[in-house]
Amino acid sequence: MAAGGASAGRSAPVLSLADRRTLLASPFGRGLGPRDLAVMWGVDLGTGEPDGAAPCVRMAHRSRGKTLAWAGQPQTTFFVLLAGRLEVVRHRADGARRVLDVVGPGSVCGAVTAFAPDPRWPADVEAAEDVRLLIVSVPLLVAEGATDPTRQRLLRNMLGVLAERARHLHARGELLARRGLRERLSFWLVHNADPAGRVAGVLTRQGLADHLGVSRASMTRELGRMADEGLIAVRGRSFEILDAEALRRLAG
Repeated sequence: MAAGGASAGRSAPVLSLADRRTLLASPFGRGLGPRDLAVMWGVDLGTGEPDGAAPCVRMAHRSRGKTLAWAGQPQTTFFVLLAGRLEVVRHRADGARRVLDVVGPGSVCGAVTAFAPDPRWPADVEAAEDVRLLIVSVPLLVAEGATDPTRQRLLRNMLGVLAERARHLHARGELLARRGLRERLSFWLVHNADPAGRVAGVLTRQGLADHLGVSRASMTRELGRMADEGLIAVRGRSFEILDAEALRRLAG
């Protein structure tokens, strides 16, 4: 998906209150104020009219099932998700589909590879639900001479995004290092639970199986056994940890 250019009638998009909160709470938008948002969209804060500068951000909507990026495609942008859910997937020659990552509101997708020397999307990015997102142009964000405080703030925020992504990839590696299905499930549950022991239903059953690298049937049976043993409660897509100590032992 191309980053796209600015039109002559460009004006700052109207962010809903929920979208604004999501952006400002995200690692990418942390600490931004009204002036920063105006600079990002290339408009004058006072008039709301284009200020002549190319915007480094634009807003987009994509329907469920749409592909936003393809593996191997040259990459000049990354995404900040405001609403909905994205899946980073890899399609094998035999037709099998594996979910590598799930991206929820407030998360950044594609930032690591976007700053590589020869940036290319490492996998397909698909809309698992209807989504609203920001498309950030890396060339415009890091343009030579772009030394305004807003871009400097955004670049500092990107350091935090990249550090968080490194932690995420480390956790992913630890997950896949667990050989047994129960160990992988326990590790995933422990590391995705909130302080009350609840795990939100972000993934479908098939999505979770793909994420864990196991078959859906085997995973469903194992979840049933863990529920029967009083380790967890299964509530639709969501889970509740009932025996946190036992799960931590299983997770290693």
